[in-house]
Amino acid sequence: MTNKILLTVVSALGITSEDAKTNCREIPEINAFYFWSNQRGGKAMIINDDGERLIASSAVRYEDHVKAFVSGKRN
Repeated sequence: MTNKILLTVVSALGITSEDAKTNCREIPEINAFYFWSNQRGGKAMIINDDGERLIASSAVRYEDHVKAFVSGKRN
């Protein structure tokens, strides 16, 4: 995970860098990372090394979020 990715996540999700480092999961099969906010109604983000990202609400299941990212959806 690069500093650029970390700064993007912190800004987009409104969380601290410490929370981002704690609430992170690598997705090696698609060369990306999954970040989430523990706050009620929080968001989650998938971001790859190229900076492509997909943000979803906490209502979206992890599997569905990854599937949408793999299919090319970005925001």
